Amino acid sequence: MLITTDVDDNKFEDAAIAGNADYLVTEDKDFNEVKSISFPKVQVISLKEFKVLII
Repeated sequence: MLITTDVDDNKFEDAAIAGNADYLVTEDKDFNEVKSISFPKVQVISLKEFKVLII
């Protein structure tokens, strides 16, 4: 369990890890907890940051 502030969010983190995702795009602040975990590393970014990447 990586996210302790809202354990229901762990399924999205698990899916990103299992799917070998480059990014997990969210505005949910509970995912900020994941940014400080070194392994497994999933880059959590905001919608605004993602928009900059794709434009």
